[in-house]
Amino acid sequence: MANVGRSMRTPLRRARYLGSTHEGTQENWRVHVTSVALIPLTFGFVWLVLTLLHKDYNGVRAELGNPLPAILILLFVLVGIYHMQFGLRSIILDYVHGHAREWALLANIFFSAALALTCVYAVVRIIYP
Repeated sequence: MANVGRSMRTPLRRARYLGSTHEGTQENWRVHVTSVALIPLTFGFVWLVLTLLHKDYNGVRAELGNPLPAILILLFVLVGIYHMQFGLRSIILDYVHGHAREWALLANIFFSAALALTCVYAVVRIIYP
């Protein structure tokens, strides 16, 4: 009767793979997956920028009018911003305390969203003037 409601798991087993917010593994995997996704996207983005260097504005618009280069640029930018947001979030959670933490997390979310919208708008504006 004394063992009713008690777990047989040790404290280490209950805490393993969990950060202070109990989302340590999930957040860690998001950062790693976006890091791996950014490797080929970076090579593709650099290749695309190098091919666009010798073209004028109309040539760049014509090139970005094709779906593949436009999608490559948007994926690179959006995955990079997503990766940046999670990196800054982990820094904020580690080093900012008190009410400043909540404000910093909100600022991180709004800054990332504003940056993503601005970049998407810029690419769409170049494609469709």
